[in-house]
Amino acid sequence: MTAEMSEARLQAVLALPPERRHAWFLQRVRESGEAWGLYAEGWALAKDDQGNDVLPLWPTQAFAQRCAIRLWASFVPRRVALSELLEELLPALAEEALAVGVFFNPEGQGWPVAAQELGSQLVGHASA
Repeated sequence: MTAEMSEARLQAVLALPPERRHAWFLQRVRESGEAWGLYAEGWALAKDDQGNDVLPLWPTQAFAQRCAIRLWASFVPRRVALSELLEELLPALAEEALAVGVFFNPEGQGWPVAAQELGSQLVGHASA
């Protein structure tokens, strides 16, 4: 695994626009083989701009921890292996028509992606 990021680097990545954080998420999750959610007797959920539930996921424990505030203050980061994400979690979300909120920042801004689409993006570069 890579070394911990500096505070300045964490802040710089969090300040990226949502679509850039999405690309960063894809690269990091492919490299590390893991993603992170927030969990407390169930996964934390967020809302997209249309008010639909999404499951927020982050590329590292540190970013997930940064968002364990306000409504998620009682939640703790939980690791999801890439294989579990691709084989279990994303198919279950797709079945329930729940999207993934990729890489939320502490202000609640993320990038909603359909679960099946995110799976395709993670296995390789999604063809347009």
